[in-house]
Amino acid sequence: MSFDEEYDRPPVVFTPAGEDEETRNANLKMVKPSPGYFTVSVLIAESIVKRSEVTVLDYTATQVTVRYQIDGLWHAGAPMDRETGDYLLATLKQLAGMDYRERRARQTGSFATEYQKAKQKIRVVSQGVKTGERVAVYVVVKKDLLETVEELGMRSKMETRLKEILGSDDSHMLLVSAKPSEGYTSAWRGVLSACDRLTRDFYVIEDEEMVEQEVINFKSITFDRGKGETAMTPLPQLLLKEPNVLGFNHIPDGKSLNDMMGISTQHDMPIFVRGPGRNCVDALLRVLALKPDLEKFSNLLTAVICMRRLRKLCQKCMVAYQPHPKLLQKLGLPEGRIAEFHRPFVYREGMVDEEENEIEPCEACGGIGYNGLTGIFELLEINDKMRAVMMNKPTPDKFKALAQKSRQVSMRQEGALLIAQGITSVEELQRVLSLK
Repeated sequence: MSFDEEYDRPPVVFTPAGEDEETRNANLKMVKPSPGYFTVSVLIAESIVKRSEVTVLDYTATQVTVRYQIDGLWHAGAPMDRETGDYLLATLKQLAGMDYRERRARQTGSFATEYQKAKQKIRVVSQGVKTGERVAVYVVVKKDLLETVEELGMRSKMETRLKEILGSDDSHMLLVSAKPSEGYTSAWRGVLSACDRLTRDFYVIEDEEMVEQEVINFKSITFDRGKGETAMTPLPQLLLKEPNVLGFNHIPDGKSLNDMMGISTQHDMPIFVRGPGRNCVDALLRVLALKPDLEKFSNLLTAVICMRRLRKLCQKCMVAYQPHPKLLQKLGLPEGRIAEFHRPFVYREGMVDEEENEIEPCEACGGIGYNGLTGIFELLEINDKMRAVMMNKPTPDKFKALAQKSRQVSMRQEGALLIAQGITSVEELQRVLSLK
């Protein structure tokens, strides 16, 4: 769908900003005669159909470029001439309750829509920049939260082992990791949800400014960093309730981690902590860089669990091909047992089939070739040799070599299984894990 072609207006129903129905109706009446009403309808419809989390409009002196963020990656949209873009922006701001005349100062606003029998909330943020103006249009759709590691993509064998670790009552520490903005919250929630929360009392200690969505039967205890409080502040009162397990969703520094580990040791209870990382070894080294007490840390840490997100191939339009034996060998997959791999079919405007008929983009994925996300997990169990490495010049290669010797499954191997199953592609695994 192009901004400069004549189409019937997509049947997007708008509910503009406004304190009462009279104001909302007045706003809608004001924008309907504008040429921008059509282009806003197209923009919102395309954003919803493409599953765009945020659509960015960049204004320059002559045109407006459009980008869609879909499953965490940016995709270019059809550009607009400046006049069309100005009408669109004035309409968009009026619907969101913003000042359409203001083009420099930061503004935010929102309105509601209904399209394809579903309701959406549209949040608009505009900001003047050196080249003109940048506008972000967020489409907020209510989604069911993924509550379990199985829903996130963890294989049953790893889930069984993780639950065994989580079920231990002795003093120990589990480090949960992911990349921020790439499943950081989902991985934490999934691991917590894997605990047996009916037989033990679980608490999560959280900064008031970093409170996560509630996990059932995990009680949240907050502290106010603005008042000089730390994660240790509410603990004396909390310990009177004799909790069985404590979770800390942030490690600010090595001293704070030492305090957390002290609680685990003194009260003989497990603690779960969260930190950023691209993989288990990276997460482990990041925590070591905070300079905690190495002896306490190495003795207490039982395992590291890390999750990364991969785009799933569109099952409707993916293309099969026979993998080269060297590729199978590189991925650690047995030759002769994998008949075919799959790659995305990426739509390009003007594509034709063998009979010279124009090809339309896939309805399921919009021509991107991917549709939806899944997780790949890595579980690094800490052994005595790894503990010795922690105490003496730890490096990524040393940890990886020890993990390989102990036959622990790497994230690369987990991803290879998804490729073999036709869930994702070689190219996607290479992109996420930066493989060469």
